[in-house]
Parts: sequence; structure tokens; C-alpha cells
Amino acid sequence: MAEAPDLDLQAVEARIQAAVRGVAASDPDPTDPFRGLYISDDLALQLAAEPPGLDATAGGRLDEAAERLGLTALERAALAVVAAPHLDPRYARLFAYLHDDVTRKLPSPRLVARLIAGDRAEVPNVLACFAHDRPLRRLGAVTLVTGDDVPPLADRGIRLADRLAAHLVGAELDDPAGGHWRTAPAARTAGDTSGQIAANGASQGAAGKSSANGSTAQDTQSPSERAVAELSRLLRAGASVPLILAGTDAPDLAARAAGAPLLLGDARRLADDAAMAEARLRCRLEGRVLVLDGLDELVPEHRAGVIRGIARHGEPVILLARTTAAASTALGDLTTLVIDAPEATFAERCAAWQSGSGVDDARDVSAKFRLSLRQIDEAIAVAQTAARARGGEAPTAEDLDLGARQASSSLLGELAQHVEPRHRWDDLVLPERQLDHLRSIAAHLRHRDRVLQEWGYEDTITRGHGLKALFAGESGTGKTMAAQVIARELGLDLYRVDLATVVSKYIGETEKNLDRIFTAAEGSNAIIFFDEADALFGKRSEVGDAHDRYANIEVSYLLQKMEGYEGCVVLATNFQRNIDDAFLRRLDYVVDFPFPDEDDRKRIWQLLLPERAPIADDVDLAFLAERFKLAGGAIRNAALAAGYLGASEGDEISMRHLVRAVGLEYAKLGRLTIEADFEHYHEALR
Repeated sequence: MAEAPDLDLQAVEARIQAAVRGVAASDPDPTDPFRGLYISDDLALQLAAEPPGLDATAGGRLDEAAERLGLTALERAALAVVAAPHLDPRYARLFAYLHDDVTRKLPSPRLVARLIAGDRAEVPNVLACFAHDRPLRRLGAVTLVTGDDVPPLADRGIRLADRLAAHLVGAELDDPAGGHWRTAPAARTAGDTSGQIAANGASQGAAGKSSANGSTAQDTQSPSERAVAELSRLLRAGASVPLILAGTDAPDLAARAAGAPLLLGDARRLADDAAMAEARLRCRLEGRVLVLDGLDELVPEHRAGVIRGIARHGEPVILLARTTAAASTALGDLTTLVIDAPEATFAERCAAWQSGSGVDDARDVSAKFRLSLRQIDEAIAVAQTAARARGGEAPTAEDLDLGARQASSSLLGELAQHVEPRHRWDDLVLPERQLDHLRSIAAHLRHRDRVLQEWGYEDTITRGHGLKALFAGESGTGKTMAAQVIARELGLDLYRVDLATVVSKYIGETEKNLDRIFTAAEGSNAIIFFDEADALFGKRSEVGDAHDRYANIEVSYLLQKMEGYEGCVVLATNFQRNIDDAFLRRLDYVVDFPFPDEDDRKRIWQLLLPERAPIADDVDLAFLAERFKLAGGAIRNAALAAGYLGASEGDEISMRHLVRAVGLEYAKLGRLTIEADFEHYHEALR
């Protein structure tokens, strides 16, 4: 075939005019009223003679598109013909005239061949421009119209993609809500990239699943910076294998590494050929890098479609996964390169908080909330909104905590009870030794990143960033209150899980329940308070049957999940003796909550009778503390019951009401109300 002419849009205009004149001149019956289905020769000549309605800049955009799509001269000429009706509506009617069918307003391969090179062009060579594996169709720039009455291949209409048509006329199409794709601008910081990455699809050869971290990084770089540098290098090289970035900060690190705008979508939609065609076109046309999420949720039956979509894309693809384990199994035997995306360090979180919110010191909120960089952006937006609503200019520490809690992703509310932490340190009545242990827990959570990362302890001590504690003591001695105090001190959410509802008599069900809880807790930064731990530990006994052995397995599984959780987990038990020493040694803190002595009981009574409450002069708290050995929870119940009794009988709370309330509490506890204990107040019980 002769070399294809270098056609621009003006040349296409001239070729169409010549073709129209040729058809009109050779018409055997120019007076036929049905010739061209109502498009007469005179009308066609008139349309062809009209001045072109082309935008002066359209030619430049066509050249730019052809270059980005990697088209040959012949393919570029074919694209110019196909694009003509979108640039000037006259061409649609002229194409219908040339087809001798008013319904065929789109050019066909046969017509394209005729306009490009006349008799010199062979139809098969032009048809090859529209083959599946050639850029025009592989990249989704054009499609061949199909339907119930499909004409021969050479006569099918060629439809230009809406996205490309909009580009050629200088317009932009918005992404519809709920559509396949969404876009993101280039990150402000692009690792070691110096500009946009043009995905060139160069073959790099097969590479097995491996970790790419640290191969070229400098020792001074943080783990996330090394991941960004390595991913950036692979993208610039046009890696031909899928690149999997695994970690909670994977989306942000992908944006930084790309150094280009992103096209974001769901990996499970790779099997949708039309959606992937659009993705291929947009990545080339708009200079975007394709980033696909949802790898963790990929089921085996979707795997073949995903692999097919990756193979057809022909450009570097970044797949995001939450964990390396999910990344390694999601695509089966497909050759991939897995890059671990470590979570942001304490210093990186501080920098993100300070640059985004304008606060001078973000160490406290950075230490308490282990958020991803994207979550920090969301938290800052919430904090700034709260500050404006309050009439302030800059977010306060409370605003930052509020934003961080809302940005913390959690489904725990569906599986656990959210507890509003109302208590403060002054509400706790405990010996100083126990209070010191609780303050140490709060300090641990507040300063863990500073100690582990900035001070280098994580280099010498191998352990997770989470905290595991055991609160042991009789019911009502303050275990739940202590968890509330710590949560309030740090501004963290507190969730209570009743282990009695988690433990199942059916083998394997307890582990499933625990897994659901800890999976929901991921990224929540919440304190998880497991109450009634005796429901699990109380099952352990001498190993006599399968259920006894499984009780030990359940406890081991709970400890495993606790050690993998990045937040704080507190177990509450009434009987520490049920827990063996091996388990206790793997906990960070064990706090014993003793039964309150007389002085502590008196202080609890004082704290629980509000200052505004009308207390009668005959109330003797010393007598109540001395004679009635009640835990703090029971005293709380009695104090409240006395208030209701006083309100029902008058305007104040007397000693008689308090004694009656204690009697009610004794009845709940199964204790006898002995007259010697109540002395002359015993009459109040009758």
C-alpha cells in the first residue's frame, strides 16, 4: 500500500468535498427524488461548499491526541476522518450522502479508506487500523457499531469515544456519581519523580512475587519514602507486571510515587470490557496512572476477569491492598511485584497534621491516633469545620481529637457497645499504686510513637505498637470506670465487648466472633474493653476432652488477635487466678483492683452524693462506710436509689433513705440484713 498521506482536518475537508463532487457528477439519475434518501445532489454540494465550521484549535488537539495514543500516520488520518462529524455537524449529513443512506451518519472503514487515499488505498489495510490489537480500538478511542442487522465489517459505522470527542472540542466530561472511575490530581509531593510519568508499556520481563522495598533507598529515608522511591522507579521504567502496593497508606503513597494524576477504580470492575476500554483511553489521553482498589475483596471467580483486564491495559497498573497477605493471594499465580507500604511514621504524621491544620505542635494527636495520611486530611477538615462553627480561627486540641475520632474507620459499633467516657481521674478511688499503674497506661499510649520511633526503641525491642492490659478485681471495684478515665484522658473512643456473648459452645465459633470484632476494630484507634473475660478463661481446666483442649486454643487465639491490634485492649476479670502465668507474662500491664477499705468506701459515698442534692443533717457516711462492706458499684447503686426514695417522700435524702437503699442492694447481692449490722437503723428496712 502507498504511504498514507499526512492529513490534517483541512485536508479531510477537501477530500470530502472532492468525494461529494465525484458522487454528484457520476449520478446516473440526478432527478431521482429518493436519491440519497432525501439528501439531494444539490444539497450535498451546497453543504460541501459551505465554509468549514472547525475550531481553529481542533487540529492541535487532534495532533496531541494522536501523539498520546501512539498512532501511526495512517491511524492518525483515520482518526481525523472519524472525528470530523464531532467537530462539524455538516459531515454527518455528508457521510450519509456518500453512503447513500441517510441513517448512516458515521464513517465506515470503506469510506475512511476512500477518503484517505482514494483508489490507492486498499480496504484491508485501512481495516487493520481498527483491529482489536491496534491502538484505536485497544485503547478504546473508537468502537465499531454492532446491532441486530450487522453489515459487513468494512461497512460498519465507526463511533468515536465520548471522552475523546470531548477532548477534541476542548471540553471535559465529569465523572458521573456512582460511575466506574474517579480522578485524583497529582500529589503535591511526588517522591523522586520530576514530572508526569508517561506509561510507555515497555516490557520489563517476568518478575516473581517479591518485596521490592529498600533495593535502591538511602538509609536516611523513612520506610514510606523508600516505598515511594521504588514504586516511582518502576512506574518510570514502564513495569509490565502489575504493581501491588500493600498497606493502609497505599493510596497516598501511590499518588506520591506516580507524580501524575490518577484514575481510581475498583479492581473487580476490570472484567468489564467497556469500563477498561475507557480506563485505557483516559490514562493515555489525560496522562493518568491507573490505580485499582478492592484487591482484598477480590473473590476467586473474579480473578480471571481481573487478570484479563490487566493484560489488555498494557500500561503500568497499581493495585492497592490493605495487607501483604491479601496481596499475595488475590491474583493467584499471576506474576506481580508486591511493595509493602508501611504506615506513616510518627514524624510523618506530625508533619501532615501541622502542615494541614496550621497548629504548631501536633505531637499529642499524632501519638494518640495512628491515622493514615488520607485519614489525617479528613480529620483536619472536620477539625477546621468545628473551629469555624465555634467562631474560632484555628482548631484547638479538642477539635483535632474530634476530627481524628471521626476519621478513624471502625465498624465496631455494630459488634460492641460504645461507651461515652464521662469519668475523670478524681472519680477513681484506688490506692496510689493502682493509680500509678493506670497513669502509666495512659502515658504508654500517649508517648509510644515518640519512644519507639524517635528514641529508637523499636530497633532494639521487637514488639507491636499496641497495648495489652488486664484489670482484675471483684465486680464493682472500678475496672470499667478506669477504662473510661484513660479514654477520656486521651480523647479516644471506648468500646465494651461482653466476652460472655462472644464465647460459643460450638468449636470454632468463638474464634470467628473474635475475628469479626478485631477486623471491625482495625483503624479505629479505640480502646477495646473486654468485660466478663471469665467466660473465656473460666472454661480452662484440666485437659480432659476436645472442648477442654479447644478452650486453651481460644485463649491463645484471643492473645494473638490482641497482639496484632495497634490500639489498646483491656481484659476485665473477676478472678485473676483463672489466668495462667504464661498468659500474664505476655501482657503489658496487670492492674489489681482491690475491694475498697473503710476509708475508700467513705470517700466513694462522698463522691456519689452530689453537692446539689438536699442531704439531711442525720446522714452519717462514716457509719455507712464502716458497717456496710460494699464495692464502689454497689455504693453507686445505693446512692442513686436513696435519691429516688428521698424524692418520692419529700425534699431531702435522709439516713433512713440511704439505709433502705443499702438494704435493697443487700437483697440483690443475696446478703442477709442482720440487725446488728444496721443497729438502730434496722427499723428503716421494715
